[in-house]
Amino acid sequence: MNRKILGALPLVFIAVLFYWPISNITALGFSGNWISTLFEPKTLSVIWFTIWQAALSTAVTIALAIPGAYVLYRKSFLGQRIIRALITVPFILPSIVVAVGFTVFRNAHQFWIDLGFSFLSEPIYWIIAAHVFVNYSIAVRTIGGVFATLDQEIEEAAELDGAGRLRTVLTISLPQLKPAVFSAAALVFLFSATSFGIVLVLGGGQVQTIETSIYFAATQFLDLQTAAALVLVQTAITAAAFIVGSSLAKGTVGFEQVFEGTPKPRVDLRDLPAVLVTGVIVIGLLVMPMVLVLVEAFRVGDSLGLQNFSNLSSRGARDLLNISVLDAALNSVRNMAIAALIAFVLGTLVSWLLVRTKSRSLDLAFMIPLGVSSVVLGFGFLVSFDSDWFPLRSSWLIVPLAQALIALPMVIRLVYPALVSIGKEPIEQASIDGASSLQIWRFVESGMIKGVLLTALGYAAIISVGEFGASSFLAYGSEGTIPTLLFRLIARPGEQNYGMAMAISAIMIIFVWSVMLLLSKYARTRQS
Repeated sequence: MNRKILGALPLVFIAVLFYWPISNITALGFSGNWISTLFEPKTLSVIWFTIWQAALSTAVTIALAIPGAYVLYRKSFLGQRIIRALITVPFILPSIVVAVGFTVFRNAHQFWIDLGFSFLSEPIYWIIAAHVFVNYSIAVRTIGGVFATLDQEIEEAAELDGAGRLRTVLTISLPQLKPAVFSAAALVFLFSATSFGIVLVLGGGQVQTIETSIYFAATQFLDLQTAAALVLVQTAITAAAFIVGSSLAKGTVGFEQVFEGTPKPRVDLRDLPAVLVTGVIVIGLLVMPMVLVLVEAFRVGDSLGLQNFSNLSSRGARDLLNISVLDAALNSVRNMAIAALIAFVLGTLVSWLLVRTKSRSLDLAFMIPLGVSSVVLGFGFLVSFDSDWFPLRSSWLIVPLAQALIALPMVIRLVYPALVSIGKEPIEQASIDGASSLQIWRFVESGMIKGVLLTALGYAAIISVGEFGASSFLAYGSEGTIPTLLFRLIARPGEQNYGMAMAISAIMIIFVWSVMLLLSKYARTRQS
């Protein structure tokens, strides 16, 4: 098939489902008195809070991720691959599950609050902690993927000259890691600035970001112009972060490299500080909230049992839910299958085209959605697809299409660097032997990155099934999904509703963890 035709397919998809809705929101925002809206004291407070909490979340995450990248990617030890999979679970957990987990985590710290550590009662503390929980993996994998490929001879020479381990890392390794650090920082800032479910639940109405303000303005106050004006600011912030990050992180930096270079030395006593920092973060911050949710899921009063799971067949206390959890699960699985397939096929196709065209504009066109939140996207769909000639809003397909669009940039960020890492030689040799582009892909490229392709498909599936922001706008009535039902349960008081929320969260954690273990088993660091 002609390359131009292949390129047109994803371009039409993203033009209709992303750029058109965003253009409509932008036009709506400029149509009202948006300047006065943005300069209202309450709005300025929301904007400032969004920026500084994202900046603080980024600084803390990067500072903690560098030792983790060193231990998990520059060194080797037994169980390393399992821990890599473990730290990835928080990143791809549904944001609403993360919020539920940190609600339980916060309750577990009530003892310290009673002792006088009053800062632990502040929502911002737990929001920052949750953002580190979610983004630690993406920072470790982005920095560690490059760390693993650095030449070890220079570091070994520095150590022979008397430089200590810390000095070697600071003066030799970190300067080489600047592009990866900047790339990771830009992503963490974007994800923290566009965080929705975490702030919505943990903020408890005491603090709001631009995301939650858009949601409340559009859904509770029906003030579409204010919501659209806030979208303008959110888009400007994410665009600035994307541009700065792209300019500082020159070249292509993926979430994790395919080839890690030479075998890595074993962890030794000189690595103890980095090991301790990484261990505290992994156990104390990443594992503990998930373990607490699993325990709470089986807690029934003062004992343990399966009652919370049995209650999932009901609609909650006083029939709170419109549909049963089983029906919502079926909706989520259906949406996941469609969204993951679309995102995987189109993302792989775009990655293949990028390798051959080296088009910076094509790369940018498909990366911009990474910096636009699912809330903004859901609002855009709500505004754009309700006309008589294009009534997509009334179809259940609108949810998986939005989810596919959200997962698409992630697939590209995984597959494209993997294709680049193959190099030109295998492709040129296959071409000389008479292979067509399709044959080169089928017999050479896809085989060399099959682990990455499997990972991309798994990520797309998990992101789709756990998506909450866009679904909160689009999945109503009988089309509710697991995340939207989970939010309704956690937002309403009552022992039965709380227990059901814990049970759903536990199932989601086990599901994500199982997928990550499967991916860890079959994905290979070095493809042959």
